[in-house]
Amino acid sequence: MGELITELPVWRFQAGHMAAAADRVAVEEPLEIRLQGDPFQVLMRLPGWEKELALGFLYTEGIVLDLSEVITIHFCGTATDPLLPPNVVDVQLTDRALERRGRRHLEVAYSSCGLCAKEALNELCRATAPVVSDLRVTASALLDLMGRMQQEQTVFQETGGTHGVALATIDGDFFLLAEDVGRHNAMDKVIGRALLQRRDLSRMVALLSGRISFEMALKCIRAGIPILAAISAPTSMALNLAQELNLTLAGFVRNQRLNIYTNPHRLVGVAAKVSKS
Repeated sequence: MGELITELPVWRFQAGHMAAAADRVAVEEPLEIRLQGDPFQVLMRLPGWEKELALGFLYTEGIVLDLSEVITIHFCGTATDPLLPPNVVDVQLTDRALERRGRRHLEVAYSSCGLCAKEALNELCRATAPVVSDLRVTASALLDLMGRMQQEQTVFQETGGTHGVALATIDGDFFLLAEDVGRHNAMDKVIGRALLQRRDLSRMVALLSGRISFEMALKCIRAGIPILAAISAPTSMALNLAQELNLTLAGFVRNQRLNIYTNPHRLVGVAAKVSKS
């Protein structure tokens, strides 16, 4: 794995004085994903978990639907294929999975300039299966898991330049954290590693260090993750998508408080109050 942090010169202004110093900065490098040797996508990412990132990306983009559709994953850094140039992952897929590579969700949502947000959402909802899970969690468990994620974000603590995403069981016995310069990459990394470990994503909670965007909600839905909690706010499109496709969204999960925005039936003690109101 490449270095995650580098030191670079900086001019620091403090208390009226300017002085030269060194600052610790998160490393950002390109990763090219190839399918059957053909270039497919370039992601700017923090080094590490390259195979997981590629697999998670292909899974949350709807190209890979099951791990059985992945024949091999080669990353040049593992020396399994010395012919690959640096920062390239080559994924060999079954023919059925390869047929889906032209139907990525961002093309559905944004390829037509005449496609309004409501039409894009409706089209995605028709093409995406809703989350199916009876998982329930307490507010205190969500707060504890979020606190644990913040404590384990070591690269962020040193640089302030990364996002964190964690997958966890509600009791915390399984806890998986990834950091990256892109929140989408961090989500794909933890999903990819959970898939390789054959974990049941329908029994997991996803935790974000930032806001909940439409794309982050969609990745969780496609992965079958029932609860997505973030330290910050959701966007309106994320809320609309989550409501339609049965994803529970919690925002501002910090300082012993949180907001439940969609599908509150998965929060212990909330469903009964909602039904009464």
